[in-house]
Amino acid sequence: MESMKAVVFHGPGDMRFETVPKPVPKEGEVCIKVKYAGICGSDVEEYKIGSDRAIPPIIFGHEFSGEIVEVGPGVSENRVGQRVSVNPILYCGECYYCKRGLINLCPYRRSIGRTLGVEKKRCDGAFAEYVCVPEFALVPLRDDVTFEEGALLEPLAVCLSGAKKGSFGEGESVLVIGAGPIGLMTIQFLKAMKAGNIVATDIVDSKLETARKIGADHVLNVKAQEIDRALDFVDGIGFDRVIIAAGVPSSLSDALRLVRSGGRIVMVGMIRKKIEIDPLPIVGREITVYGSYMFTKEMHEVMDYLSNKMLNVKDIITSVCSLEELPDMFKKLASDSEEIKVLVKVA
Repeated sequence: MESMKAVVFHGPGDMRFETVPKPVPKEGEVCIKVKYAGICGSDVEEYKIGSDRAIPPIIFGHEFSGEIVEVGPGVSENRVGQRVSVNPILYCGECYYCKRGLINLCPYRRSIGRTLGVEKKRCDGAFAEYVCVPEFALVPLRDDVTFEEGALLEPLAVCLSGAKKGSFGEGESVLVIGAGPIGLMTIQFLKAMKAGNIVATDIVDSKLETARKIGADHVLNVKAQEIDRALDFVDGIGFDRVIIAAGVPSSLSDALRLVRSGGRIVMVGMIRKKIEIDPLPIVGREITVYGSYMFTKEMHEVMDYLSNKMLNVKDIITSVCSLEELPDMFKKLASDSEEIKVLVKVA
């Protein structure tokens, strides 16, 4: 049996660079030689505290790009050599939601790099030299899309899906709560959609500097000033749209206070704690609140933006590490680093 190098999660705070068996593609699968993989905030969260979504031992990594080097039975040999990214949502294709194109809501879905699904089946990800995935999950890269960009198609699709739910009109004001990778990528889509006054908030000045660089009209450090000061940028009226791109428990109540009457809130960030909110403003001020989870077909749509040079991912990539350096990078990210987006260069 052939072997490969991989970084394996063995429990909270325990990530190891190891030699493991190289996966062999089963029927309907392909084997991908990983080029680049992105570290998601959810990866760092699972690393810190663990969960039943990441039962060890398991290989993380659901944002990645690479080249197909082998195919399993039932897959054309013509696939070999193809440059691809991968949709990590392994949906059933048969349920109520899948038949309506809502693959992100499939109750039977599994996810690459996680132990999801009814059976809690391990599905190793791309923090490894090779990974096997179903053929239906492939997202072929256009010739003008780089492997680095390909590794970011998944989080970019998350942001595009959320931005679309905002139904932005040209010139409308937008508050983006959180200037991490999701918030910053969202700002780029908002600029492409011709949103008007974009205000970004965060507690880290370097992230706010990046937000301004990629298109935010105003930024606000909410560690130094109250978030309500954001209203100064919209004459106290409130924002047409608010995007929550952070998992901070107070962000929803902040959004309800800062959105204008008749406005819309889109929750992209995952607030994992139970919170209390006053529901009266939602009714009395006719506020619409949308949840936005993952995406459906947006990975393909993102390539239109990349091909038309409407996105610049280089500004949000703050570090690139090797597979061997990855365990130390997780330690760094778990200690509230100022890193924005880290890519792992695998091959």
